[in-house]
Amino acid sequence: MPNLLASTLWGGLYLFITFILCFGGVAGFRLLQRRRSSTGTFSEQKPAEKEETEEKKPREVYYLVEKRKKPKSDYSRPKKISFDD
Repeated sequence: MPNLLASTLWGGLYLFITFILCFGGVAGFRLLQRRRSSTGTFSEQKPAEKEETEEKKPREVYYLVEKRKKPKSDYSRPKKISFDD
């Protein structure tokens, strides 16, 4: 019985260590990405801003309208079947 308890505790310890390593790896990677993006080496260069003195023209808006189709009837009139020879 004590061996079963000891193996369970070792399994729990290994699980906890695996969780801590994975969590640290993900958190470290995201922290590294944030630092690189703040310095500008990792992110794309921002395009130069246009002068704000230009008048902003309203953009044209297009609506996509789909026409409703009439329901197709796949059924035809029933045919008469005769079993006479």
